[in-house]
Amino acid sequence: MQLEVFSEIGRLREVMTHRPGREVDCMPPALMEDLLFDDILHGPSAREEHDAFVAVLEAFGVTNHDIQTLLEEALAVDEAHTGQLISLVAQREQLRPKVESLLRELSPTELASALICGIAAPPEEMRQDRFFSLPPVPNALMARDPAVVLGHGLIISSMKRKAREREALLSRFIHNMHPLLTGNARYLDFQEQPEESMRYGNLSLEGGDVLLLSEGIVAVGVSERTMERSIDLLAETLRPLEPFRKLIMVRMPDSRSQMHLDTIFTRVSENECLVYPPMLMEGYAETLSTVSIDLTPGSKDLGRRHRSFFGATKEAGLDLEPIPCGGSKSYIQQSREQWTDGANSFALAPGLIVLYRRNDATLEELQRYGFEVVLSREFVADVETHRAAVEAGGKRVVVIASSELSRARGGPRCMTMPLRRDPLAA
Repeated sequence: MQLEVFSEIGRLREVMTHRPGREVDCMPPALMEDLLFDDILHGPSAREEHDAFVAVLEAFGVTNHDIQTLLEEALAVDEAHTGQLISLVAQREQLRPKVESLLRELSPTELASALICGIAAPPEEMRQDRFFSLPPVPNALMARDPAVVLGHGLIISSMKRKAREREALLSRFIHNMHPLLTGNARYLDFQEQPEESMRYGNLSLEGGDVLLLSEGIVAVGVSERTMERSIDLLAETLRPLEPFRKLIMVRMPDSRSQMHLDTIFTRVSENECLVYPPMLMEGYAETLSTVSIDLTPGSKDLGRRHRSFFGATKEAGLDLEPIPCGGSKSYIQQSREQWTDGANSFALAPGLIVLYRRNDATLEELQRYGFEVVLSREFVADVETHRAAVEAGGKRVVVIASSELSRARGGPRCMTMPLRRDPLAA
């Protein structure tokens, strides 16, 4: 497969997701904070909601690849490379020798499950500070973060928190070994920057902070999870590559409620975006500092400061109309619906997005901008009618249930890692 993602809204063709499995079923309340959750999930309900989301993708003709299945297939390719992966996991997780030996005895299917779902500690050893011999990675549900496709190439992320480090490790293995994905350009792998790591420590960058606003324009958040030095390195990497020409850097608060740039901004159509107004629009006390960097080959540009994010996008030639998450009238409602991923939409095509159903004020605002709200089951049942309407210039927001998924602190964009999108029409 040739990776191809040049925008946030081009018609989606192939995507990675991960259906929440045993890794969320076995999460004890005592480890919620360590595993970056605010609550424990009811697994069956979370799977039901995720299945409805995937049904929307597949009804629209998108090929969905589950990360655990890809990992299983990659583990079956080469025994030596699988052994190296186990050694690396054992080293990073400081596994006991008997646990490492157990991993080496597992089939690819069993090993893929263990690496994502974890291994419970033996009953005689289990206690409040030792639930697992190998911890689970329940954040695998948020497929967006461990890697980023930019254009025809790949960036392997470096995760800020220990609970997510294994996700980047597994993502690298999948892209190195799976026959579907090998052979694509590797622009940057943050784990292969030893000199930078010696100087700056863990150079964290996560996929939720990287958005392709349009062909050639990349927006990146300096956030709770992504370091500014990582963005400098990304800019240096992209500068000699076609067609990248502008990087817009947004300095975000060190806050869990706005952990990534895509929690406050997503593209929804050719000329519209969904935003959390207090941080991205002028006139608010919280308006974020934004810097644009010229990526033209040979440029020495160190960045130009703008009064707001939209000042930077306009200078880059992208004039976007913001649609306020939580509506335009209530700061309180805006903050509530930003918390429940009201700004974290995911585009299947220009003017066709998916959003959580619980964000009522955001949905009402989208309707004022011409979006028709469609329940996921109604979309799946009559997809051709909705497809034709969007192709004719209509706009749709497909809403999915999210009572459990929203507890994981991520929305539809967070749960998806696009591999191929159609280019936008010139």
